[in-house]
Amino acid sequence: MKKIHFLSGYSRSGNTFLSSILNQNKNITVTPNSCVVEIMYNLFKLYKSDWIKNVPEVSGLDNVINNLFKNYYEHVDSEFIFERGGWGTPYNLGMLQKLNYQPKFLLLVRPLVEVLASYVKVQKSHDPVNLVYNLMHPDAGKIYWDWQSTSNIIKTNQNYLLIKYDDLVNNTEEKMKEIYSYFEIPEFKHRFKNIEPFTYNGVQYDDTVFQADLHKIKSEIKKDIYDVEKYLPKDIIKRYEGWDYF
Repeated sequence: MKKIHFLSGYSRSGNTFLSSILNQNKNITVTPNSCVVEIMYNLFKLYKSDWIKNVPEVSGLDNVINNLFKNYYEHVDSEFIFERGGWGTPYNLGMLQKLNYQPKFLLLVRPLVEVLASYVKVQKSHDPVNLVYNLMHPDAGKIYWDWQSTSNIIKTNQNYLLIKYDDLVNNTEEKMKEIYSYFEIPEFKHRFKNIEPFTYNGVQYDDTVFQADLHKIKSEIKKDIYDVEKYLPKDIIKRYEGWDYF
């Protein structure tokens, strides 16, 4: 039986290169940014729809939701699946709890100002203020939702393993052992050089959609060192440097 775990935390914190390394093990599948959370959200909305109000019998809908992970990953042979998405937000976490899930999270984190600076750098933005505004917008901001999901997992004392980006880069083998131990996965000897691009079911990210190489990784583990102030105005740094919960 497949074991579903959840990869959350902040974008630009080593998710892609860690996923590429973990996927060397055929017993593990780490997904790309997943649409499963969106599918489940829309299914749960149906409980309040006029269709259900008109005929309040939900057995079929219950069946679909309860078997969503099983059916969605039917094509995956791995025993351990790390489903990547913002499952830690209050509503999303509530959906898992309604399904009697006891989720375990792998949280990859990095100082929020470094995450924002990394986005400005990789997107070569000439308007960092507007880019950060969009990333941190409470309604639809990608990094705001990452932050909300991560902070809620920590604040509500969920089952999670938190790994900081610097530790992942500087002590990769040690952190891999922590992951295997925490998620009770049989040991596997990974390769930390000549790392291949991330693929899922043989398919790579197509980052032309975002006009930026958001998921390009180096073949060897190496941290980009750069000055955050080169990419972010000082008032933005001051605004967000105290947001982290770790």
